[in-house]
Amino acid sequence: MTSLFSLARSRLALGTMAGFYGLGVQLLVQLVSVPVLVHNWGVAGYGAWVMLFSVPSLLAMADLGLTTAGSNAMTAAVAQGDRDRAARIHMALRVITALTGLILLGLAALFIFVTNPQALDFGGAMPQAVAQPTALLLCLYGFLALVNGVTLGAFRAADAFASSGMIYQTVILCEAAVALGLAMLGGGPVEVAAAYLGTRLAGTLVMTFAVHRIAPWLSQGGWSLDLAELRALLRPALAALVLPGAYAVAIQGSVMAIGAMAGPAAVPAFSVVRTLSRTALQFAFRFNVASMPRYTVHVAQSNWARASQLVVLNLALAAVLVVPAAVGLIAFGRPFIALWTGSLLVPSWSLLIAMALAMLANGAWVPLSNLVMTINRHGLFAYHFLAAAVAAVALGAVLAHSHGALGMAWALLAMELMMILRTWQVARQLGMLDRSELAAAAHGLIAELRARRTSLKNRTP
Repeated sequence: MTSLFSLARSRLALGTMAGFYGLGVQLLVQLVSVPVLVHNWGVAGYGAWVMLFSVPSLLAMADLGLTTAGSNAMTAAVAQGDRDRAARIHMALRVITALTGLILLGLAALFIFVTNPQALDFGGAMPQAVAQPTALLLCLYGFLALVNGVTLGAFRAADAFASSGMIYQTVILCEAAVALGLAMLGGGPVEVAAAYLGTRLAGTLVMTFAVHRIAPWLSQGGWSLDLAELRALLRPALAALVLPGAYAVAIQGSVMAIGAMAGPAAVPAFSVVRTLSRTALQFAFRFNVASMPRYTVHVAQSNWARASQLVVLNLALAAVLVVPAAVGLIAFGRPFIALWTGSLLVPSWSLLIAMALAMLANGAWVPLSNLVMTINRHGLFAYHFLAAAVAAVALGAVLAHSHGALGMAWALLAMELMMILRTWQVARQLGMLDRSELAAAAHGLIAELRARRTSLKNRTP
């Protein structure tokens, strides 16, 4: 059996490195975009942009849950040597995603221009005449992001997780560079949104060509729709639909609730602190994300020893990395944000502490939940997450009326604590936390590490 550390030097290492590259891109984009847009559009204008930019994220998640469930199923099928089934699933995903995206685009256009156009009037921050075309362009951008989800799933099934991450994040870097360059030259929200859309379109074509070169067998079924495969995916797909919906409620819903209850000017401070905390978490979760395809493969092949070792590694790394990140947010977050934004945004200490605690709680359940998701058993916690997110945003909206962004932060902390309890309960139910298996996995990892050290010593002259 191949050493897990040998595997880590290949697939897991490459996936982790690609993840760090992607997070570096996201961090760079955030570091540059906040001061650029705040200085060119003002705090209120930037707040309105953040609210509108939440729309593509919502649309990108509206894939009926099939992309997540289908990607897991494709990866498991390839691991079991059934490429034909993987190809059938891939084509079914492409058809359904395209149809769903077009329907949602039509509904969005109807909302923007016919049924409720006044909802996009942000006054002096961004008038309706500007917000409407901006929202439509961002919806088109979200449609492409929805399509990209299927392409990324195909990369994963073809065991090209690292390649997909490098390509996709490079597209994000390019689109941000073009868009922010236009903003610095005096471009408004419409021009910046158009830049995001145009660059993402070019990136989508590149990604489609790349996955066809890597795994041409995924396209052998044409644009056929295999109803049997779709029916098999319905149950995990429904749970997968709920899961990103819960994230959308917690992430985008909290921003919208703060803006509605405390005004657009209250959004940037919360958004910036949340961005820092989530960026730190994403760095800490890089190995977790890279290990997800491998966990799917190990379970599909009934390699329980390796699956347990991945659980041990993920729990250990989460503990080692998230705690220092939370301490750093509290200690250095406020002066960093002040320097970052030219003192235009200086969050309170209480907001930083609340978000750091939420960050710690998030690190205690998300890595484990990601492993559960890779085997399409996320229905056991997804519905609880949605209920907790809705309750948290509702409570946060009430608290934001009197306490601003801090009220929402405390509500989100309560949500994270609820999810710790549920996720660990599910993991125990699935046998992922069996003490004897985890102990054996830990001893196996230690033995492999010692053997590796001995081998390196023997090679040293």
